[in-house]
Amino acid sequence: MYLITFTSSLLCISAYSRSKNIKHKMFFISLGILIPSLLAGFRDYSIGYDVLLYGKPWFERACEYDSLYLFLQNANEYNIGIGYAFVNYIISRLSNNPHFFLFMYELLQLVILYFAIKPFEDKINITFAFFIYYFSYYNLSLNILRQIMAILIIFLSYRFVLNKKLISFLITILISYSFHSTGIVGIALYPIHWFINKKNFRKLATFLIIAGGLLIVFGYRFIFTIFAKYGLLSFERYIHYFEDEDVGGRYVRLLYWSLILFFIIWRGKSSIKESKNLYSMEIYLIMSFLFSLLMFFGSSWIIRVSYYFDIFLVLYMPLLAKNTGFKILGNKYDGYLQVGIIVIFYWLVNFIIRNGGFTYPYVFMIN
Repeated sequence: MYLITFTSSLLCISAYSRSKNIKHKMFFISLGILIPSLLAGFRDYSIGYDVLLYGKPWFERACEYDSLYLFLQNANEYNIGIGYAFVNYIISRLSNNPHFFLFMYELLQLVILYFAIKPFEDKINITFAFFIYYFSYYNLSLNILRQIMAILIIFLSYRFVLNKKLISFLITILISYSFHSTGIVGIALYPIHWFINKKNFRKLATFLIIAGGLLIVFGYRFIFTIFAKYGLLSFERYIHYFEDEDVGGRYVRLLYWSLILFFIIWRGKSSIKESKNLYSMEIYLIMSFLFSLLMFFGSSWIIRVSYYFDIFLVLYMPLLAKNTGFKILGNKYDGYLQVGIIVIFYWLVNFIIRNGGFTYPYVFMIN
């Protein structure tokens, strides 16, 4: 079902990219993001562990409230995230059906994704960018309801980083934080970009940032304690990030990100030669590789912090695919095929074989 959905959506997005007519473009992109949103809405509540944990219960609670203020106050008491609670409340004014909420919530995510990618459509293949998202994040989006929205809002903030709009950037960080408190991690994007694009200090900046990333790997418990001390993170809610002994998937992730690091070293320079201001994306992804090592020092839950850097695969992989083609016996092999196979293989292992996020096999709603 996932493959049918992804293929249908990508065909529509491809038609959007090729079309010159504004009305046709809007029709195809709308249909393209509507299809996976419908799949999210028609799913059984068992698809995605967090759906029954807080997704369905909090939407039903939102339906019971007449006062937005009181509902947000209640959500804040339970550390559920007032941004997430606000969206629940607004959708509950339209329908009291949790499946409608799941549909609308996915639709909102994909709209944000579209506007995050759109400024770069002259540099990348937007269809391939959606391809990367679907095979890397769609299944996650069916599970980590609060954090996936925080991740996408951080992703959207990159346009403000590039345009040096600090106030707009900080606003998006606050909105992301209102969905999931780990969104505060996204604040690192701006100084990393500023520092790394100082040409005279690029090598020094790269060294310091990577060294800082390694310090985080080995000192993350101390950093978490500081954040918790000042109320930026809930100690009780996120203590399992450190104590849970479940470390499944660490080798799969490390292998995957090792391959990405290899491609960055091999083709990274040619991938950003036309977009030098996107060099910061390479650093974000190198940080993701470093954070992959965190899984060997504690629970696999801690890797969720790295998702705020991982998401830049959606922009970087199309650039990489565009410049990665290789030759065997005189035959040219397309870089999109090469990169695409790696991403699909990761999806098969992580979400189908290992059932990451409890989203496979897909089950349609019963009631």
